[in-house]
This record gives sequence, C-alpha cells and structure tokens, in this order.
Amino acid sequence: MIDPEAFLDLANQVTKLKMWPYFDIAHCIMACLAVREDLGTGSIPFSRKHPIACWLSTMMVTFAGGFLAALFLGEPLLEPFRNTQSVLLATAVWYAMFYSPFDIIYKLSKFLPIKIVIAAMKEVYRCKKVYDGVNHAAKLFPNAWMILFITGLVKGNGGSFIKILERLVRGVWTPTAFEFLQPS
Repeated sequence: MIDPEAFLDLANQVTKLKMWPYFDIAHCIMACLAVREDLGTGSIPFSRKHPIACWLSTMMVTFAGGFLAALFLGEPLLEPFRNTQSVLLATAVWYAMFYSPFDIIYKLSKFLPIKIVIAAMKEVYRCKKVYDGVNHAAKLFPNAWMILFITGLVKGNGGSFIKILERLVRGVWTPTAFEFLQPS
C-alpha cells in the first residue's frame, strides 16, 4: 500500500513538471495516432487528397479539451490556438506523422515499447490538464462543483467528446459514436 503522504508528494511533483515540449509532443503523437487509426487503411491517401481536412481534424482532437472547456466557461472558442508554439508543435507532429518518408514516424510510434512510453507521458499530461482546468474553473466559478467536474472531464477526455465533429470535418457522419452513448 502506498503511503498517502508519499503519494501526495509525488502528485505535487508531477504538477510542477515542465510539460513543454516533451509531454506536449507525446499528447500530439497520441492525437495523430487516434486520427490515423480512425481513418483506417485509407489514412495516407486521405491525407494526400485532403490535407486541410486532415490537419483540421487532427488539431480538433489535439486541442479538444481546450475547445470544450472554453465553450463551457464562456471564453473564446479559439482560445487553445492563442499559443502559437503549441499549434506549430502540433502541426510539426502532424506533418511528421502523416508525411514522413517510408511512414517511419508512424511505425516508430506504433512500436509497442515506444508507444507505452508515449502513452504514459500522455497520461501524465492528461492529469496536468485536468488539474489546470479545474483550477481555472475554480477561479471563475468558486462554488460551482458541477462546472468544475465538467471542466475536468472535458479537459481530460475532450477528444472523445468532439469525435463526431472531428469526423464531420473529414466528411464522415457517425452520430452513434458519441461518448455519452458509448462510454469508453
């Protein structure tokens, strides 16, 4: 059993980790993998034929938590795009994932030992995003527990909630794929 004080100390250390750029890269890689897997075997032809739709759907998945949290908190919807470095980093990862020679970046990302490390980094990043989102919502709405809960929920799992819109950008309409209908 883990000592509660040691666990709290570890949690405090994680909240102080510098996320930029390594954890952001891991998050972007996992978002790109999700889009590529959703596209299936036609991902490369789709990215060549419709690069803007491919990029936009990947950015929607990458910044989904920020979009939805901004929507729920009454902030500008494009707030996640305010950080130009994050958008450029996500674009660079997207480009490498879809357009690298011999598809090497995708193949490396799918290699199980590497994917496990990337997924672990992504989960640390998810915890930090939930923590930051709840803190931000608490400053705006101090006693609104439901808003805090919803903000944490969408910051941590925004990609699943925005999947219908992301697919719609790519020209696929799947209304039954909504997270509330089929929880992951």
